[in-house]
Amino acid sequence: MKIISIVGPTAVGKTSFALEAARLILQEKKYTGIDLISADSRQVYQGLEIISGADVPDDFISSQDKDLEFSFFQKDKIRLHGVSIVPPEQNWSVGHFQQLAFEVIALAKKQQRLVMIIGGTGLYHEQLLNTDPVLRIKPDEKIRKKAAKLSVEDLQIWLKKINPARFEKMNNSDRHNSRRLVRAIEVSLASLESSQSQLSEQHQQVFVGLKQDLGFIEAKIKERVKKRLSQESIEEVKKLQKETSNWSLPVFSALGFKELASYLMEECSLDECSELWALHELQYARRQLTWWKNKKITWFELGNQEWKQQAFVYILGLC
Repeated sequence: MKIISIVGPTAVGKTSFALEAARLILQEKKYTGIDLISADSRQVYQGLEIISGADVPDDFISSQDKDLEFSFFQKDKIRLHGVSIVPPEQNWSVGHFQQLAFEVIALAKKQQRLVMIIGGTGLYHEQLLNTDPVLRIKPDEKIRKKAAKLSVEDLQIWLKKINPARFEKMNNSDRHNSRRLVRAIEVSLASLESSQSQLSEQHQQVFVGLKQDLGFIEAKIKERVKKRLSQESIEEVKKLQKETSNWSLPVFSALGFKELASYLMEECSLDECSELWALHELQYARRQLTWWKNKKITWFELGNQEWKQQAFVYILGLC
């Protein structure tokens, strides 16, 4: 079973391209439907839809399936998973993403549907078929709640007590990093599954990349930031600040949140907020391109007049 990963920098148009490709694929009538899975570590959060750019088409409606843990958005035969599904106080990791994806992939295989992975978090794309059971261990809220009250020294003692060998393998920096100590404790206490699935043998993941001159990406980002500021992005920040007191949560690291928070605290003007937000988005786009550099990806350059047709022909060939 082929799984198509569509990658590229932010603002290049991955979601809209995937939706258009999905409609073309369905015309071939080889599949009963298409499952799009968002590989975005921030669009997964509820209450962050505008800031994170959760691109759910207006005509898609929320739906559920008894074989899937999370709800999804759907129109006709196309489903969009992994967007706006968990509350902001909940942790989300590559392990969570894998579990969501595995459920969708298993159901898609039964129903003869095609799966496409979209979104900007490169780690999620790359680790999708990684069968290392450690990745499947989710954050343990009980352990994290207890650990939050402990010092680094206490965490070191805890880890040395339950898994001295793991502690000895950690370098000096990791031994003094509370977050990594907590993760080591979680992994040590979890019961790992003895057997690993053969996902990498059952499925073939193919990477399709979209890229564009950074000058055009920068212009798109600036326009997108202005649009989000004209919507209710500021209200999203106010609401999250009011309802969630733990500022160390991943949801608060979303691009745009800190910039808007600074504006609300009158540390910068709205224009300065907009400029900073756009700058940080552009820096993120550069990091994304660096991440995918020298990877096995078939790239399509948006500057080429016939790029979309060429990309569609390539994808239809994969199907």
